[in-house]
Amino acid sequence: MISLSQRFFIILTSAWRRRYMIVIPIIIMPFIGIIIAKISPKHYESHTSMLIQETAKMNPFLEDLAVSTMLKERLSALQTLLHSRHILGLVAKEIGHTHTSMSPQAIDNAIAKLSKNLTVRMVGKDLIRIDYRSNSPDNMKTTLETVSYYFIDQLLAPERSSMTDSSQFLSENIEFRRQELDIAEDQLVDFKNKENTTHPEMQISILDRLAKLKQRLYERQAELAGAKKRLGSIDLQLSKTNPVIGKLEEKIITIRAELTLLQAKYTSKHSQIQGRLRNLKRLQKERARLLSQKPAGLSTEQLWDIASSNSVNDASKSPPILLSQLEELQKATAKVDALEEETRILKVIIIEIETKVASFSQNEKQLAQLQRDLVSKRQLYNDLVNRFEMAKLTRSLGIFEQAKRIKVIDRPYTPTSPSNLPSYFFFIAGFIGGIGLGTGLAFLAEICDTSIRRKDQIAMLSTIPILSRIPKQPDRINKPQ
Repeated sequence: MISLSQRFFIILTSAWRRRYMIVIPIIIMPFIGIIIAKISPKHYESHTSMLIQETAKMNPFLEDLAVSTMLKERLSALQTLLHSRHILGLVAKEIGHTHTSMSPQAIDNAIAKLSKNLTVRMVGKDLIRIDYRSNSPDNMKTTLETVSYYFIDQLLAPERSSMTDSSQFLSENIEFRRQELDIAEDQLVDFKNKENTTHPEMQISILDRLAKLKQRLYERQAELAGAKKRLGSIDLQLSKTNPVIGKLEEKIITIRAELTLLQAKYTSKHSQIQGRLRNLKRLQKERARLLSQKPAGLSTEQLWDIASSNSVNDASKSPPILLSQLEELQKATAKVDALEEETRILKVIIIEIETKVASFSQNEKQLAQLQRDLVSKRQLYNDLVNRFEMAKLTRSLGIFEQAKRIKVIDRPYTPTSPSNLPSYFFFIAGFIGGIGLGTGLAFLAEICDTSIRRKDQIAMLSTIPILSRIPKQPDRINKPQ
C-alpha cells in the first residue's frame, strides 16, 4: 500500500519529469494575454441615472390624487420600452444613424446595434440607470441624451394618456348617464301623475273613505229595509179601502139629512119624502151588497185619481180616502226610491274604489321599480361626476408636478477613456491560464504514458516476487575505444 508521502513524491516526480510542458505555457500565456489586450477593440461606456419622484405620494393631503408609476412592477416593460423600435427608430433618426435613403435592412441593423448597446436597470427604489456602450466616444453624450428624452417621454406617456382618456371616457359616460337619469325621472313623474293613488297618503285616505262608504252603505241598506217595510204596510192598508162604499155612505148620510129637513116641513106622504126614502133604501141595499162581497184592491194610482176627483168636485168635504194617507204613501215611496238610488250609487263607488285598492300592490311594485331604477341611476351619475372631478384634479396635479417628477442624478457624458480591462489584468489572467494549461497538459501526458518506472507498478501487473531493481544509470558518452 502506498503511503501519503509516497504519493506526494510520485506527484512531484511526475511534475519534474514534465517540467518543460508545465513551464512553457506559464511563460507564453501572459504575453499572449498582453497581446490580446492590445489588439482587442476599445469599448467606451456612458450612463445616465434619473430619479422618478412621486412628490404627491409623500404628501398626506395629495396621496389620494397621485398616480403611482409602479417602476418595480414595470421594469420588464421599461426594458422592452427602451429597446422598442418606436423609441430607437426616433433616436437613430435624430442622431443621424439612419436616414430615408437607407435600405430597410440597413435601418434594422442600425436599430439592432443601438439596442444591443443600451441597457436599463433599477439601482434603487425609484432610481433608473441607462447605460450606453460604444466603440467610439463620439456622439455618445448626444445619443444618451436623446434616448433619455424619448424614454422619459414614453415613461410618462401612459400616465398622461390614461388621465386624458379617463377624463374623456368619464365625460362621455356622464352625458349618457345624465340622459338616462332624465328619462328615469320623467318616467317616475309621469307614473305619479297618472297613478295619483300610489302615494301612501292617498292610499290611506282612499282606504279610510272606502271604510266610511261601506259603513254608510250598511246604514242605508238597513234604512231602506225599514222604509220598504213601512211602505208595504201603508200600501196594504190603502189597498183594502173601497171608495164606492164610502161614496154610498156619503150619499146615505146626505139623503138622511135632507129627509130630516123634509119631514119637518111635510108629511110622510109627500112626494119628496117618498123619493128620498126610495133612494135611501136603494143605497143601503147597494152598500149591504158591496159589504157582503170580497173587497177588490185598488192600485195607488186609482186611489190618487179618486182622491183627486173628490177634492176637485168638493173641496169642503172630506174624501173617503184621506189625502194625508196618500201623501204619507208618496213620501214613503219617495224615500224608498231615494234610498235605493243612494244604495246603488254607493255600491258603484265602492266597486270603483275596491278596484283601485286592488291595483295598489301592482302600482306599488311598479313605483318601487321606478324609484329603485332612479336611485341606482342617480347614484351612478353622482359617482361618475365625482370621479370626473377627481380625474380633472389628478390631471392638474400631474401637469403641475410633471417638471419635478423626473430628476436627473447623473447626466450623460462623453467618456475620456475606454472601459476595457487593464493590460495587467490580461497578464495575470494569462499567467493563471498558463498554469492551468501546463498542468492540464502534463496531467494528460502522464496519464497517457505507459512506461513502468516503479516496483509497485510491476507488482500490480505480475504476481512474481521482485528480487531487486536496477537503478537508473547515467547516460553513457561514446568514448573512443
